[in-house]
Amino acid sequence: MSIFGRGKKRSDQNPFATLASEEGIGPFEDEASVTRTFRVPPAIESGSAVAIVSPSFGAVGRWPHRADRGRKYLESLGLWVKMMPNAEREDGWASASAAERADDINAAFADDEVSVVLTSIGGNHSNQVIQYLDYDMIRANPKWVQGYSDITVLHWALLQHAGIASLYGPAFTLELAEYPEVFAYTDRWLRAAWFREQPLFFEAARVWTEEFLDFDTRADLSRARRLQPSEGWITVRGGEADGPLIGGCLESICWHLKGSSEWLDLRGAIFFVETSEEAPSPAHVDAYLTDFENMGVFDAISGLVVGRPRGYSDDDRKILWDVVAARTESAGIPVLANLDIGHTDPMLTLPLGIDAHIDATARTLKSHL
Repeated sequence: MSIFGRGKKRSDQNPFATLASEEGIGPFEDEASVTRTFRVPPAIESGSAVAIVSPSFGAVGRWPHRADRGRKYLESLGLWVKMMPNAEREDGWASASAAERADDINAAFADDEVSVVLTSIGGNHSNQVIQYLDYDMIRANPKWVQGYSDITVLHWALLQHAGIASLYGPAFTLELAEYPEVFAYTDRWLRAAWFREQPLFFEAARVWTEEFLDFDTRADLSRARRLQPSEGWITVRGGEADGPLIGGCLESICWHLKGSSEWLDLRGAIFFVETSEEAPSPAHVDAYLTDFENMGVFDAISGLVVGRPRGYSDDDRKILWDVVAARTESAGIPVLANLDIGHTDPMLTLPLGIDAHIDATARTLKSHL
């Protein structure tokens, strides 16, 4: 049962046809609408290469032991790692110059051996890279790009300018370097997305963690992180929705994408957001979501998905769900919250730009990849 009332049921109509036919919807008038079809890269095959890139922070150079663990995991999947030339650098708060970081991404797309372009970590400077990408070449050579957090900016740029779908999921030096092994839930849904081993009918994790064991001192190699029981996914407002799944890290969307040429027309989309390790307070999230409300985002989308926040107390989470309910009340859309996406572990691998279905009442999410 919904704890905040029932939303609009969208499953019996085509949100694309309805919303695409409307005109003059404020910030949603440009041609880059998610009503268009994004190109889906091929399924990943055993024996192919995974190109490691560092579009923002230089995690590979900072924590080589994490990179070693990530490499071993990928090799256990029957894949091999191709470390791109600048991926191991650590030049201050970014791995390398913006042009060099972009060179790695362009080279990975041009490489016929590569099936996946996997980001090492996020950061705060992927926005510097997007102007140097060769979108025509990328469009002609579609590959899966995977990452989260600040990599949201790269995902939106690829959707907007190259028209290719991508994966919002685990990073090379974080989730895929987990000690003593990658969490089973993370592994399950990565395999499902990469190798199409099972339908992407996602389920809530039974346990989760936000514990951090210091990488600099290698405390992360001393023991497994402590897990706690999960309360599962939460219905903020019931109802069903269909549409392409689009979203990412809330701060990255608000700081780097809002008002940029990478901003996507979200009409008919299932929009998802998750907060970063900086743990913006419910008050800050309220301000961010108010911007979306004022822009007409919630009136344009078909449904909303919200990730489990990191660094929140139980009381803060309850306040957050109240905030989400209040900001979307006028739109009346279905809202499903506390999902295993983003900055807590384990995490899902979500296809971006691919049609999905949420049933916020039943607390289910399915991708049609």
